[in-house]
Amino acid sequence: MLAPKLMADVRESSSSSSPSVQSVAERPCGACTACCTWLPIPAGHVGPDDKPAGVACPHLTCTGCREYENRPTICRRFECAFLKARTWPVQWRPDRSGLLCLSELLSPGVWGAAVYELVPGRLDSTVGRAILEQLLAQSSFVVLITRDGRRILRQGLRVDTKEHIPRPHFAHDQRATESSPRGYSRPAP
Repeated sequence: MLAPKLMADVRESSSSSSPSVQSVAERPCGACTACCTWLPIPAGHVGPDDKPAGVACPHLTCTGCREYENRPTICRRFECAFLKARTWPVQWRPDRSGLLCLSELLSPGVWGAAVYELVPGRLDSTVGRAILEQLLAQSSFVVLITRDGRRILRQGLRVDTKEHIPRPHFAHDQRATESSPRGYSRPAP
């Protein structure tokens, strides 16, 4: 069983002076292009119009990004949780696990995470449960985005803060879910 180290790895990767951090060059995306299809991108970044979630980027080809060497800044800066957490096994890479995971520092000590289900049923798989366990152990909350677009909020570590915590990009338009066939539901507060 892997020790929960996602946030420690993410904290290290936030510091460019840390010599122990694997760069994207050391832990490449490989054949994975999940973010190129599954993430929404605002107009003006990869094209004149918004790129909706679930629609391939106009630069994506069957062999990868045709603009990779000159890819937009938004793409250069993006790192999924797999790239940030260098201890995650290669089976957790989005194209292999069927889950695209994001992690974001929202406020000092407050982490939010999102898990996009790319392949139906992957949240219920052995790998899916292991990834979710890892994220819940290290995050204040995790938003699960099912293949059919439902958003399910899971509470992670308790955080007591009086600071205003901004909503991460993946939590916008979140809807309360009363039940889920996967048993992951929790009514939104």
